[in-house]
Amino acid sequence: MSPRLVSLAMALLLALSATGACAHSDPSHPGQDHRVPEGVSVPTWAELSPQQQEKFEPLRERWDEMPASRRVRALERAERHARWEALTPEQRERLRHGARNFRDLPPELRQKMRASMQRVHQLPEVERRELKQRWRAMDPEQRRKWLEAGGPGVAPPPAD
Repeated sequence: MSPRLVSLAMALLLALSATGACAHSDPSHPGQDHRVPEGVSVPTWAELSPQQQEKFEPLRERWDEMPASRRVRALERAERHARWEALTPEQRERLRHGARNFRDLPPELRQKMRASMQRVHQLPEVERRELKQRWRAMDPEQRRKWLEAGGPGVAPPPAD
């Protein structure tokens, strides 16, 4: 496994942290759930902040009639956009580079990476931080071995 793959894994770990990536419902994408996640509030137009109302002005007349899942997705996209805008140019380029590397991986390695990132994302914040610290402390060869075994969250880290 190349250093390129190792840098890709790191970029994906950073991307999950930066974007809070999660696949919520979208009926236009088969296989995805289109229910509102438990505990997520779905605001009416009157409950949106003035900034949100300004951003979603084109939807004003239909907002309260839109399916709750669609309103949640709109709010999530706006949050992701705001997080992207808050990144430095260097952070954005690192994420773009990681996305290009991911796209160029063979399908089986992309699937391994997805499984690893999904498992890492499900971990409690403390465990996620510990995994990131452990990853950063490893040399490229140790990282490569871990990724070949399945990656963070899927396989235990290699023995020192």
